[in-house]
Amino acid sequence: MIKAEQENLKQVTSEKLAYSEKKSISQPGASPEKIEKNIVGQPFPEITSKSLAGNVVTFSEATGGKVTLICIAFVRNAQSMIDSWVQPFEQRFGKDSRFAVYEIPMINKAWKVISWVIDSGMRGGIPVEKHDNVVTFYGDYSGYQKSLGIEDTNLAYVFLLDQKGIIRWKGKGHARPDTERKLLESAETLVQ
Repeated sequence: MIKAEQENLKQVTSEKLAYSEKKSISQPGASPEKIEKNIVGQPFPEITSKSLAGNVVTFSEATGGKVTLICIAFVRNAQSMIDSWVQPFEQRFGKDSRFAVYEIPMINKAWKVISWVIDSGMRGGIPVEKHDNVVTFYGDYSGYQKSLGIEDTNLAYVFLLDQKGIIRWKGKGHARPDTERKLLESAETLVQ
């Protein structure tokens, strides 16, 4: 019976997120005017929310002292984009305590009423040891879009922060061999 309830919960979550993806562009705050903004050298904005483990996390306080890759996505199908950056980063630096990775799914505030369903669905698909590093933000994210120069909410965005929380590199979409190399080289440079 519990297994059937879990499957039902996954189905409901999947349907709600699929609907959210279709509607994300038309919802208020989801698609600001196009912004070409160079944010490298700027501090990462303060974002406070709960991790999948239930802990309150504040960025960039949580990243203090570590070179950190922060991945932001607005739609579920951006996960493969995030994975294309995170997998090589973790492969290279995963066992080195000087590095950290966080994912921040940003979900429109209209979905906050069923956040427990969405988070439960995510917990089911993410290894427990990574729950502290997935921090779901529910709310008006248009201010973060502007401050981080995020133009297209259908893409994933990745930010490499130095030990003081300053953005040192930015990427978007799927990693390509050249952009993956630039990310890894930039991260290595920050600990030398």
